[in-house]
Amino acid sequence: MTPDSTDQACRINRPVAAVLAEPELDAKRTSETLYGESVRILNEHGAWCHVRLLKDGYEGFMQRDHLETGDAARIASTHRVCQRSTLLFARADLKSQLCYRIPFGAEVALTEEAGTPFSRTSCGHYLWSEHCLPLSDTLPADPLTLARNVFLGSPYLWGGRSPEGVDCSGLVQALALSQGMAIPRDSGDQEAFLSVDVGPDDYQARDLAYWPGHTGILLSPGELLHATAHSLCCVIEPLQAVIDRAGPMSSVKRLF
Repeated sequence: MTPDSTDQACRINRPVAAVLAEPELDAKRTSETLYGESVRILNEHGAWCHVRLLKDGYEGFMQRDHLETGDAARIASTHRVCQRSTLLFARADLKSQLCYRIPFGAEVALTEEAGTPFSRTSCGHYLWSEHCLPLSDTLPADPLTLARNVFLGSPYLWGGRSPEGVDCSGLVQALALSQGMAIPRDSGDQEAFLSVDVGPDDYQARDLAYWPGHTGILLSPGELLHATAHSLCCVIEPLQAVIDRAGPMSSVKRLF
């Protein structure tokens, strides 16, 4: 299959859309995109596109029909979802048809913020206004509160970035983005990117612990919240229990 070169920006039109290693349905998921996020199409491969995520530069393959192009794709996002999830309705009426459930971190462009509890999006749907914040705002809840309230108990999903399924580095990246901080997608790249190292006598809540291929956030010097394939869940564990199972940490970093 010969790709067609392009350089087209577009937005995600599914609540969550997989980014795959190859243009095949059974290829390995390497990451995900969330509703309203922007990607750039680098090449087209029939029903597939090779894309770059504008949020973090990650590249992979996506199904063409998961991407919105044209005028709708050129409308910039204004807000992001700050709840575990929110609902998009057909009208400004909670009894109207449900169109989508979109997750924490998904982006929308609000075109009408009338004097009702609902706002209208650029795609013609309506959502509960209090469930989203302007992109320029950081979430009022700190990363630990978000980790507990939004992600704790979420299933572990390789490449996942949402409460519907998340992996270790997807969790840490989502927490950073909630505070207005852009960090790489994968744990090894995150560890290399973060410059503030923390010694064993100075571990604090909110520090990020790293192992080769794994990461999590400290709730305290001796407790870790992480998305782990060990239990296929986002859980809280004693830090020592994780060390006993996975080996010594390669580093602890301070971001928050």
